Amino acid sequence: MSNNNSVGIVVHISEELQNDQINMLESSLGNDEGVNTARINRDKKHLMLVDYMPGVVTARQVINYIRNKGYNAALVGWI
Repeated sequence: MSNNNSVGIVVHISEELQNDQINMLESSLGNDEGVNTARINRDKKHLMLVDYMPGVVTARQVINYIRNKGYNAALVGWI
């Protein structure tokens, strides 16, 4: 897919993350090429919003990145 427009996805993370885990995951994923922002809902710490560019990275790659960090992640849907 060649698309330079940003797309948002909601990711469910099975674990309830602690603040230091949240900060690490948001900053590391947010600095990944093709990812504009990654934010975890502070009230529902199992939900993450990721804004990315599908021409650079895929939703599957975003999910795999989170899984490779040791978390159980699943795509909820696009926003």
